[in-house]
Amino acid sequence: MDFLVFPDHPAADRLAACLPRTRATRTVPHLSGRPWIVGHWQREELVTARVGPRCAVLLGTTSATPGALARLLRRLRGLDDLAELRQELPGSFFLLAYMGAEVRAQGSLSAVRQLHRTDLAGLTVLGSRPQDLAALARPAAAAGLPGAPRTGTVDEEALATRLLAPGAPLPLTLRTPWHAVHAVPPGHCATHDPAGRYREDRWWHPPEPDLPLPDAAEAVREALSAAVHARTHRATLSADLSGGLDSTSLCFLAARDGTELITTAWEGRDPADDDPLWSAHSAYRLSQVRHEGRHLSLPYTDAPTWYTPPAHTDPAGPLAAVREAARLIHQARLVAKFGSRMHLAGIGGDELFALRPVALNSLARGDLREALRLARRARRLAPWTLPATARTLLGGRCYPRWLAAGADRIAPGARRRPGGTDWEELPAMPPWAHPDAVATVRRLLRAAAAAAPEPFDPLRAQHELAAAAVRAGERVRGVDALTSAHGVAYEAPFLDDAVIEAALAVRLADRVPGGGGKPVLVAAMRGTVPGPVLGRGGRRVHSAELHAGLRRNRRALAALCEDSRLAALGLIRPEALRPVLTSLQPDTGALRPLAPTLAAEFWLRARPGPPAPSTVPAPGARMPAPTGEGG
Repeated sequence: MDFLVFPDHPAADRLAACLPRTRATRTVPHLSGRPWIVGHWQREELVTARVGPRCAVLLGTTSATPGALARLLRRLRGLDDLAELRQELPGSFFLLAYMGAEVRAQGSLSAVRQLHRTDLAGLTVLGSRPQDLAALARPAAAAGLPGAPRTGTVDEEALATRLLAPGAPLPLTLRTPWHAVHAVPPGHCATHDPAGRYREDRWWHPPEPDLPLPDAAEAVREALSAAVHARTHRATLSADLSGGLDSTSLCFLAARDGTELITTAWEGRDPADDDPLWSAHSAYRLSQVRHEGRHLSLPYTDAPTWYTPPAHTDPAGPLAAVREAARLIHQARLVAKFGSRMHLAGIGGDELFALRPVALNSLARGDLREALRLARRARRLAPWTLPATARTLLGGRCYPRWLAAGADRIAPGARRRPGGTDWEELPAMPPWAHPDAVATVRRLLRAAAAAAPEPFDPLRAQHELAAAAVRAGERVRGVDALTSAHGVAYEAPFLDDAVIEAALAVRLADRVPGGGGKPVLVAAMRGTVPGPVLGRGGRRVHSAELHAGLRRNRRALAALCEDSRLAALGLIRPEALRPVLTSLQPDTGALRPLAPTLAAEFWLRARPGPPAPSTVPAPGARMPAPTGEGG
């Protein structure tokens, strides 16, 4: 699915005329007849309703019907009411609407569905994918409809921020790798008034974290059940069944709807890895409740290893899942042979329901006595020092000051345990980053802090959870670009808006590290998921897969250093990267910064043209292929 959104303005006709048209191109018009939404999508990905001068469109995955959407549309007093009505629409989708010549568009909270924008011919054009806006810039300029200088060319400064591990802080993650192409922030909507003027407004704030565990579990159960149900109308569905609670929950919820379910699990290289045993146990229990389907055990001997250079990547930007990209493509091809056109993954479960120390910091703001009690319990169960506990309870800066301080702490190779007062996980530049790239990222962080960005919520625990969901959404969006090229959409029900909001409503005391696991999700899935899985402890780190992948692909990865595109842009020092790729790394933590670097390198190599900063061209001026060949 891909599309561009144009305002109802005479200049939009000339811009839309710059798009190449194929038999697969679809258009939804404005009330005036001018093009509003132009792109490619499957019939089941579009739900639309018109009531007089009003129109609403859902593009994505939902169980909503045109009739239900029309009933909601009649209730609108204005486009701002969409923020409340959205709660009655399950699934993951873009929501676009107009009332006369006023237009509004928004994506999802997690950024699985994220809007982007650029200015051309004095108008702001929106798109579901940044590369489409970048591609439009060249023919628009040729037609005398230019935008800002270098619009649609590669932004080297943005690429420098993509080297941060585990990822850039939120303000910088919204910067696309294309000049003058910007992401609409999650929780914000894009609006065009009748004169075509553009603005962005924040429509969403996290709910109050005040639901006790029993009520929170019920809310999570209802939201997650609806999220899965929004996807089970397909005749055949595939899903991960890794043995963990997240994927197992999705599989048992999907089985209740009677769809044909194909479950998959990777065999492990490490004999001590018990994931396959738990997966097999869950598959057996699942066979007793689902109507039809099968379980596919995926041998590692038949699949690409981690770090295998992917045959293709996500044109939108560096791929967060670059380590497993080739394996995910292999999996998509396999389930497609069995009829699946959509694959469910448990991404988002950790981000929403894992216990977090930062909850203590937020709890102390309102109930210091309870925070102290829970901190003493946590200290008995984990090796927390007294000073660290005190910092967790009482420390912390406001969000802009935290960003500014981070600029001084991203020294290459810097490593520290996450603190209980951090708004987000503190990143660092890799040891092989060029000093100029480090200086660039520090400058960009300070500039972002100087703009006094607003966090998702004044409570760190709320902001940190919402920001983690955004990063997970970026990962899902990138993987979907890979798998959809093979006819299989990649979906994460945990990242639907309603599930995120249910997780944010859990009271802070129930998010504090205690006995481990995911108590809210366990309570929500009791009676649905087999009891032994609910009581399973922590899972093993798959270091065997990591080392095997590096050994198998050492030569191909080391060859990247010979003509590195990142080095040509002055972002890395290949002489510092090569030893990491060619030598044994007993400490897997040293490999943590590797994935973002490889993702940026592979993305640059997939771009046409030479790597010099002044000559990196925009992508070819064409819309992507029809749905099924793009993200």
